[in-house]
Amino acid sequence: MSAAAACWHCGLPAPDNSYLAHTPDGDRPTCCSGCAAAVEMVHQLGFSDYYRLRSRTAPVADKKQAEHVLALFAMPALLDPYLSPGRDNPALRRLRLQLGDIHCAACCWLIEKVVLDLPGIHLAQVNLATMQLTLEYDPALPGVAEEAVTRVLELGYDVALPGDPQRDQRLAQENRRMLGRLILAGIGAMQAMMYGAFLYLDIFDGDAVFQDVFRLTSMVISTPVVFYAGWPFFQGAFRGLRHRHLTMDVPIALALALAWFGSVANIAWGGTHSYFESASMFVFFLLISRTIELKQQHRIQRAWQRLQDTLPRIVRRLEGGNSAWVSAREIQPGDILLMTQGETVPVDVTVLEGEAEVSEAALTGESVPVHVATGQLVQAGAKLLEGHFNARAEGTVDNSLVAQIAEQVSQASDERLEIVRDWQKVAPVFILFTLILAAATLAIHWSSGPGTAFSYMLALLVVTCPCALALAVPMAMSATLSTALREGLLIASPRQLLAIPRLRGVMFDKTGTLTQGSFHITEVEDLGDAISLNERLRLVAALERDHPHPLARAFDGQDTATDVTELRMARHGASGTWRDARWTITGAPQHARPGTTCLELSRDGSPSLRLWLADELRPEAAQVIQQLRRHRLQVRLASGDAKPAVESVATQLHLDGHRGEMTPQQKAHWLTQLEQLEGPQMMIGDGINDAPALLAASVAVAPGNATSLARRAAGIYLLGDSLRQLPSLPDLSRRCRHTVYQNLAWTALYNIVAIPLAMGGYIAPWAAAIGMASSSLIVTLNANRINKWKASSS
Repeated sequence: MSAAAACWHCGLPAPDNSYLAHTPDGDRPTCCSGCAAAVEMVHQLGFSDYYRLRSRTAPVADKKQAEHVLALFAMPALLDPYLSPGRDNPALRRLRLQLGDIHCAACCWLIEKVVLDLPGIHLAQVNLATMQLTLEYDPALPGVAEEAVTRVLELGYDVALPGDPQRDQRLAQENRRMLGRLILAGIGAMQAMMYGAFLYLDIFDGDAVFQDVFRLTSMVISTPVVFYAGWPFFQGAFRGLRHRHLTMDVPIALALALAWFGSVANIAWGGTHSYFESASMFVFFLLISRTIELKQQHRIQRAWQRLQDTLPRIVRRLEGGNSAWVSAREIQPGDILLMTQGETVPVDVTVLEGEAEVSEAALTGESVPVHVATGQLVQAGAKLLEGHFNARAEGTVDNSLVAQIAEQVSQASDERLEIVRDWQKVAPVFILFTLILAAATLAIHWSSGPGTAFSYMLALLVVTCPCALALAVPMAMSATLSTALREGLLIASPRQLLAIPRLRGVMFDKTGTLTQGSFHITEVEDLGDAISLNERLRLVAALERDHPHPLARAFDGQDTATDVTELRMARHGASGTWRDARWTITGAPQHARPGTTCLELSRDGSPSLRLWLADELRPEAAQVIQQLRRHRLQVRLASGDAKPAVESVATQLHLDGHRGEMTPQQKAHWLTQLEQLEGPQMMIGDGINDAPALLAASVAVAPGNATSLARRAAGIYLLGDSLRQLPSLPDLSRRCRHTVYQNLAWTALYNIVAIPLAMGGYIAPWAAAIGMASSSLIVTLNANRINKWKASSS
């Protein structure tokens, strides 16, 4: 069948004129009515550029599966658990969908354009790395999500809700398909090489009959290897050339086609040279590299998807003394939840009553159970191994640590390093250069005979395959993200990770970062009042009960006054009306003592009570500071707490600098000054007031107990409630950088050596296939060595 008879949409064989798609450029042949409808829809919506931009053919829609998917999206009860408020506009609804069968940037572009064209859609964004579509739409318009899914299905792409079992089925199916191609190529390559070896050794002593039989057998064996196992390369090359775009598949497909068709022509003309075994080995070794690459991509997808899948769909909420099962999506801050043995915490909670042993392995990778009791924060995703407790929800499902991790991993997948963008620009030039060298090789050796010149040209095309160069950086970064996540380090910004070796200093916040953030009262001074001390202490607990500052946690679980009115919160304290007086509690830094923070309760402006609170250093803080100094980093402390408390911590840890009573803007300004004077700086902070400094830093790190705003501002996140993994970041960064540079150096050296040898005729086509595949395999295996990295715990 001629090339013109291929389906314009999916590339499958199309019966002549059976199904024609009517487009402004004329009728296009398609293989079925579904593809014809897809082609016409793309053109009618004004997105005909898709067929010019894509590098692979479009998928074929499965009508039966599409009906099943649409039925799911037509049921609000099934869709609601996956909805969240819009990022910038809470009135909108945000929905993330899992896609299948997308292969290139053109697929992403088409889906975004088609979906965004629908009324009510405000955002449509496709992440090619995670194969997810993020939608934001107006819920006031009925059926918007269903219509968007319909459009995507009509284009032939698979759609599923995140966490849907079909996702794992699709990944398994993709793995089986790749494995099937690899096995076929491996068996075929071995058989073709065996027959080729007999021909090279000339064991038939000139017997033409047996030689012809072996050549024909080698051709039969190599045909399914080249045209089935190697079909994805032909697809990519054909679509790229049709749209005047050089892809990496072009030299691969050209080499395969020349090897197979050239061998057939040579046999038909009575020649003795054939390259069936070279073509088969070429496909086999290339598929080995792509199989490993595919497994690496699936590994990181499953790693962060497992975090999302840990959250339960339903939970028991206490209402009026009774418990009732509700959707986890209904949980709001302040709701009281009942958690028992075997259950998983759906949102970040604070334990109010009871105690339990919980496993945080899903978040931190640490298998040792953690004991939690009254007043302690438990992150979403923790599983109760033993015991039970009642807990207060501190946020919704979408504000939980697990949700933040998913969002940050998605952002990390979207982030493009400069070196990757540069390669995307250079790749077409490199491929064009390869084709020019191939033509030059043919011309140079033509005088030695067409067969010899053809063999040298084929070897050059094979040996200079740019796949290794294309895999050098992405494979290293993918392995790093996956390994870091396994070790409890979330890399939301690969760019920040690679910047760590250039750091000159580290700035810490104090409360909740270097200290445990669990204040306790050390001393109380009664300044005199008609109201008893115990009653005023109950008033202090009432004023501080809902305050977000870590100091307020010192009053959790204490008896509170119940008749406080006109309660108001401020950054430095709280106030309220009680017993016909206006009471205010605020910081009193002028009365602070070393290692403590002072709070003062005033009645109508007159001091009534002073309390001193202390916070303990994290047990690992001193060791972490010492390890950071080994990396020649200046360590400083910036805090909004009283200067005596800050100075006490700085003295205990022997820090290089410290400042207290700083506003968020002053922290950011000091950090900016240090960057200008010394060089790049790292900021580690957990609070809302640390966000400006985190955004200003070259590298921003948030510890495990960080607030939602600090998590969003940070580029690196410590999943465990400890700083022990912080000193390991420089080692991980250097390991990643060295791997990237090793891969790039290897591919550059390989091409510098291989190209002249191939042009000179010193490399046979079969040896070129081994060299090319080995180069890609070395890059992939070198990147996978990062998986053996372990975070330092010393």
